[in-house]
Amino acid sequence: MSTTIDLAQRAAYTYFEVEKIRFSDTDMIGHVNNVAFAALLESGRTAFAHEWLFPHMPQGVLVVMARVEIDYRRELHWPAAVEIGSRIVAIGRTSYVVGQGIFLGDACVVTGRTTLVMIDRETRKAAPLGEVYRGVLERLL
Repeated sequence: MSTTIDLAQRAAYTYFEVEKIRFSDTDMIGHVNNVAFAALLESGRTAFAHEWLFPHMPQGVLVVMARVEIDYRRELHWPAAVEIGSRIVAIGRTSYVVGQGIFLGDACVVTGRTTLVMIDRETRKAAPLGEVYRGVLERLL
């Protein structure tokens, strides 16, 4: 189950996490480095999961990252504080996709999509999402 959403629009999100850009996030030409954007997305995604998903995690499973896509839309410079929007954009049998946008004011500087797969803690093989967890994901879609 998936939905088409413009991740570059602030209105696509109801959950935001604020992060400060550090001077060490910049590269030698003065803009935020691509690796720093990956870390910002991770921070936003983790805060989103902590708030909405972790409390409903089934016993005996883990969630692992299977894919990350990042689209760089404009430069970002230090100093700045950004808002990272996160939401569910697709749900499969054993996986789901978190869509994200990093915003400086109303301007979207980065969008990203991360595919996360639920695995059995013992066998390390993909495991079904589980009824309760799937229900939470569907409400967030």
